Amino acid sequence: MSQASELVGKMVDCYSRMDADGLRPLLHPQGKHTTPGSDFGTELEGASNIVEYFKKNVFPSFHSVNFEIVFQYEDKEKSAVIVEWHSHLKPKTGKSYSNAGTFVIEIKDGKIYWVREYFDTEKAHQHV
Repeated sequence: MSQASELVGKMVDCYSRMDADGLRPLLHPQGKHTTPGSDFGTELEGASNIVEYFKKNVFPSFHSVNFEIVFQYEDKEKSAVIVEWHSHLKPKTGKSYSNAGTFVIEIKDGKIYWVREYFDTEKAHQHV
């Protein structure tokens, strides 16, 4: 497994453990996280802002989060990893549900530089 793929695996593991602080050493200091659509639309910049967003706005909404990597592809030439995932979530609303999506992750200087996250935001909005 390449360093980039290993890095992405650690990121997904942090999501599943709801460990925002664990993301910090994985993220590039000027990193970005974007999630277009619905109320989940994010345009975050800076590792500290990303960690704080997950710590204060995402993880407190759930009892548990589980991400399963279905497919992973690495483009070494472009320093990018593409991940298809399924999630199984238990929000504090009591409306447990599953979703599917994709991460397009750019790696820079051995760190996660830009996570572009695509998923059914309307489905998520109905349950969270």
